[in-house]
Amino acid sequence: MKKSILAVVIAVVFVNIGISQNYSGDTWAQAKAKGEGKISIAYVETFGFVYKDKGKLTGVCVDIMNDFIKYVGEKKNVKLTSEFVGDGESFKGMYDKVKASSGGVFGLGNITITDERKREVKFSPPYITSLAFLITQNDVETLVKMEDLPTTFGKLTAYTAKGTLNERRINELKQKYYPNMKITLTATSQETLEKITSGSDGFAYLDLAFYLEAVQQRKPVKRHPVGDKASEQFGFVMPMNSDWSPLLEEFFKANGGYRNSAEYKSILRKHLGETGMKLLQSATK
Repeated sequence: MKKSILAVVIAVVFVNIGISQNYSGDTWAQAKAKGEGKISIAYVETFGFVYKDKGKLTGVCVDIMNDFIKYVGEKKNVKLTSEFVGDGESFKGMYDKVKASSGGVFGLGNITITDERKREVKFSPPYITSLAFLITQNDVETLVKMEDLPTTFGKLTAYTAKGTLNERRINELKQKYYPNMKITLTATSQETLEKITSGSDGFAYLDLAFYLEAVQQRKPVKRHPVGDKASEQFGFVMPMNSDWSPLLEEFFKANGGYRNSAEYKSILRKHLGETGMKLLQSATK
């Protein structure tokens, strides 16, 4: 009997610990009523989008979020303070934590908006239309058509981060073009990029941000344009119980549309550079 009671107590403790590790923030209703509020910002570090500069987080997502906080202060007279939460290392870790959280919690990064995810979290309006690239090292023959995968990439291993949309893309390639494809899962997209750039035996789908990182660092990567996946949209995520979604929609629509503003275009150029801007323009054509 005592052992049973002890087991129940231990289980309750672990459940409470799990709950306490979820993120939380004020609801919009609470912030509006008080004239101030605190929000929590989870993130996955992604080149150009969320990254550290001299120890401080910055990037496209961070700057947009700061503009949103400024908008709420100026238009709603509500002062918001924000706190970054989590370690930024894992997309899946960030996504799952936001999904399980409550109130004013936002997840930032290269988060593709999909119907499946819409059943788990709330999304902001798209903050960017991006691309995913099929990449290898430079010395791999250029893939001319997808049907050539088994021959052109026949000696290569596919690397992909578990729980990402790119994992699904790799699995679709295996099913449709290359049933004998060897797939190795990684913990993060950053690890996937490192696998590709450190050896000539791999290929992967990676988002624009990681391709730009490799190009900027002069890594030996080759893009295979036949495999480009265009017009995927990234958004911020919130828990399903969040009441912040309408306000984010208002922010993105205000003054003729945030994505049409000079401020927004300046943010993209600042963090993604001219190469990134040109690739983004090709995604919207």
